[in-house]
This record gives sequence, C-alpha cells and structure tokens, in this order.
Amino acid sequence: MARIKPERRTRTDLIVTALIAVIVIAAGVVVWWTSSARRTESVTAAEPAPIQLPAENVPRGVTVKWSARSDVTTVPQITRGSVVTGVDGTVTARRPADGSALWSYRRDLPLCATAAAWSGGDDDVLAVYRNARGCSEVTSLRAADGVRHAARTSDADPTVHLSADTGYALLYGPTRLETWGSNLVRGIEYGRVSAPVNPDVAPDRTGCRLYSAVSGADRVAIIERCDGDAGYRLTVLSSNLTSEEKIRQWGSTLITTSATGPAPRVVAATDSTITVYDGGGDPSGTVGAPTGPRIRLFTPQAESRSEHPVAGDAQAPERSDPIVDQGVVSFWTGRATVVLDASNGTPLFQVADAIGPGAVMSGQLLVPMPGAISVRRAYDGHDEFRIPVDRGQVVGPVSLRVLGESIIEQRGTEVVALG
Repeated sequence: MARIKPERRTRTDLIVTALIAVIVIAAGVVVWWTSSARRTESVTAAEPAPIQLPAENVPRGVTVKWSARSDVTTVPQITRGSVVTGVDGTVTARRPADGSALWSYRRDLPLCATAAAWSGGDDDVLAVYRNARGCSEVTSLRAADGVRHAARTSDADPTVHLSADTGYALLYGPTRLETWGSNLVRGIEYGRVSAPVNPDVAPDRTGCRLYSAVSGADRVAIIERCDGDAGYRLTVLSSNLTSEEKIRQWGSTLITTSATGPAPRVVAATDSTITVYDGGGDPSGTVGAPTGPRIRLFTPQAESRSEHPVAGDAQAPERSDPIVDQGVVSFWTGRATVVLDASNGTPLFQVADAIGPGAVMSGQLLVPMPGAISVRRAYDGHDEFRIPVDRGQVVGPVSLRVLGESIIEQRGTEVVALG
C-alpha cells in the first residue's frame, strides 16, 4: 500500500489560523468588557451571619449603636441576621451589633431598590438596578453570606417600588407590575407589556396608571386608573398565572366617583380582605359612608365591606409603607399610625400623633413618637410606657423594625440602630 503524504500547512493556512485565534480572543474580551461581571464587585461573608434570637424584654432606655445611609429603602430591611442598606449602587448587609459590613454587592449601575425577602424561608436580599430598559436587572443574594444565586431581567419602569410577602416579591412602577417567586421566576406581569405573546392573558383594560400595590395571600391588590375610568379603581389579581397561562382577576371596581383628589393607598391584602386607606379627596359613591380619611375594607372580589374613620392626611405620605409583623399591620397616615389585624385587615386601634409605623418586640408593639418610642399592648393599643429617643432635627417619618435586641429605625434616608 502506498504511503499517503501528510498535509503540509502553507503560509496562508498559518495566517488564517492566527486571524481566527485573534478574532476569538477579541470576541472574548468584548464579551467580558460589556458583561455585568466586569462591572460587579461582590464581597461575600467569611462566615454566615448568626441568626438573631427574639428579645425577651423591651428596654426602658436606648442609645444609638450605629447609623448608615440607605437612599433606596423607606422601611428598615432586616434578614434573620442582618440589616440591609442600599446607596450609590451598593447593597450592604450589616451586623446589627455595630453596623459593620457582613457582605456587600456593588454594580456600576443606579440602584433602584433593595429588599429583604422570605426571611422565614430562603432568606434572600433582592437588588434591582436600572439600565436602558428601566429598573429591570434583578439579583437575588443569599442573606447569610451575600452569595449570588439567581438573576432576572425584563422590561420595567424607570422608578419602582419593591416589596415581598411570604410567597412572592412584587415590583411595580407607574405603568407596569410584576411578581416573582423565590427562584425569581415571574408569576404575572400586568399593565404595559411591550410585546405580549398572548394578548388575552390580562384583563381587558388599557392605559392604566398604577398608584399603589400590595401582595399577600397569593393575591395582588392594586389602586389604578385606566382609560375611561371616572375615578380610582381597586383591582385584585392572583400572584401567579392560571393553568391556562392567564391572569386570574378576582375583582375590579371603581371605588371613587372622581379622581380630582389623591389616589387611595392599598395597605394590606389577605385571603379574605383587602384594606385601603382613603384620604377622602373624592366621594366613594357608597350611600351613608363616612367622609374624610378612613380605612376601607373590601372583599377579594373588590366589593365594599365596611369603612372606619381615622386621623390622616388627604394623601398618605409618599414614604409611608405598611409594616407587617407578628399578627399586626401598622400604617402611618401622616397624622396617626393605624394598627390592623394582619389576618383579616380589620382596624384594631390608632395611635394619634405617631410619626411612623412600628413593629412588635417581646409581644408588645413599638410605635415611633416625637422624642420617644411608645410601647403598647399589641391587641388593644394601651400605652404601657415610653422609651426616650433623641432624633435631633428629625421629625418624621420614622419607620421602625426589630431585629433581636436591636431596634432599627429608618429616618428619611438614614438607618439608625438603637439598643
């Protein structure tokens, strides 16, 4: 058998091979240069954060332990072992004892929002960043050590509000809304959808502006106003799609007869009741209903159930968000803190002259007051005693949470730990 001569590489072959190698390397450099990884700085914890055990007693006196800036939060964000702050593109988990960084995550993009999520389960921290598509880049970080374990991106508004209940995270802006599970898989998208795959997925309303939204009990309650609406609308949706891949609408009703005044604010959603704060700027159309500021209760089908007068401003303060904690919901109306039963949304009592919502510590409700924290019985609001607090020039709003032995206050764009 004749021997086959080996192929010889010509000079042209070598040049072509070299060019291909250069192109591949250049493409890799371009991908790295434009990737999010190059613009990300992640410092994870050497050891997981220890879980903070509940306090056995409420202190009679406190001093400032530490403070830190947090521009993108309105309520202290707490995990099982840390306090989360967000500013200048950086999310930081801080040790409650001294405020030192347990871990941090930074991107070279504007930070839109951050929130602690699923502290009873996965215990994550969500960070939302803005790019050319709005506040659309979402990263999920393990609260214990800051390790990134999930991410998603989609269309979003340039300004958003982020929150999480026990089942779903909720992100909404003026024109669109999304929910995600703990794996960041989307439940629903509602409102402005640029290229709907199936136009029959959502309810048949157009041009809707979203004013507030709250998730709870696998439901999302929304205050909105759509094309053709004379007043403000309460819409209740499921947090996830049906088996037919459609949004389930529990109910949708106009709850005011005009929209000349500020929009009402959704406060809480349970499987039996939707709770709304209405400042009384527009008539409700319900015969014999109270006028002025009030808490309004609706069924999940958005049918009016009852109304309860409260002290409050015509428009709830922009930075006022409800706090759900150990069976109660507290919401600041601008003139008082209203406390609700978390199981059914029913108002229990209100604390006049409070400066923000509070939280439960050792079975008692702590409510921020001018120059103090009021310690009250959580079931009837009886004022047990007051803890003096020097907040300097800060007059409100102040939102309060509790982590272990520490009392955490959000004062404007500053988070302050007391103990």
